[in-house]
Amino acid sequence: MINIVTAYPDFLDLYGEYSAAKLLERRLTDAGRNVRVTELGFGRYSDLEAADMVYFGAGTEDRILAVLSHIRLYSEQLKAFVERGGLLEASGSSMALFCRTVTDTRDGKTYEGLGLFDAEAVITPKRRYGELICSYSGRKVIGAVNSSVDFLRGSGQEALFTVLWDSSGRFQKGSGEGFRAGDSVFASEITGPLICRNPFLLDEIAEKLAGEKLPECRELWYMESLKAYDHALDVLLKEARLKEEG
Repeated sequence: MINIVTAYPDFLDLYGEYSAAKLLERRLTDAGRNVRVTELGFGRYSDLEAADMVYFGAGTEDRILAVLSHIRLYSEQLKAFVERGGLLEASGSSMALFCRTVTDTRDGKTYEGLGLFDAEAVITPKRRYGELICSYSGRKVIGAVNSSVDFLRGSGQEALFTVLWDSSGRFQKGSGEGFRAGDSVFASEITGPLICRNPFLLDEIAEKLAGEKLPECRELWYMESLKAYDHALDVLLKEARLKEEG
């Protein structure tokens, strides 16, 4: 049985983040694996000792702060989960939860994060939107960033993706995006949801959970997701070329 825990799904559900866990469950069950999805959150408890993956979706800045005040109850359990190789993924501004500190410039307060990443998160008054093309393991990752949180990476913190193009100009070409810690902790500001818009990432995570390479998926939903990825990437590449030309 593969156990997936979705963290605070009622709070961290911007941009249809609920679909990430559902699609991951579908990919695994279509490949013949047994999957159980449970929830961790306000009034909901999941046994992290039995979990194979914990997923944090995107949320508003205020909701991130609300979750931060509660997730500290599970700080030691999450750290033990990561130390034993459990897969932890965070999308959008929820990656702030795992920084050393979270500073809210709106009221000047600084909060202690869970400290899985050598980074600081800073909530600003200004929201920024950009469509991104990034590189990861020789493949192109697509998605959007819609956030008012800046992330200040420490010198020892490894990035997850390399930015190839950002429509907003916030990320410079060749700069890093997101964070990773070892082979099991990943976080990216990119939403969409990320693994729904990038089927090869869905496959990679599913295979990590299964512990082996999965058979090729020929289901209609998966084939349509491949088409959607190819179309969106083509549109973004054309937009990038037009901006570079003039």
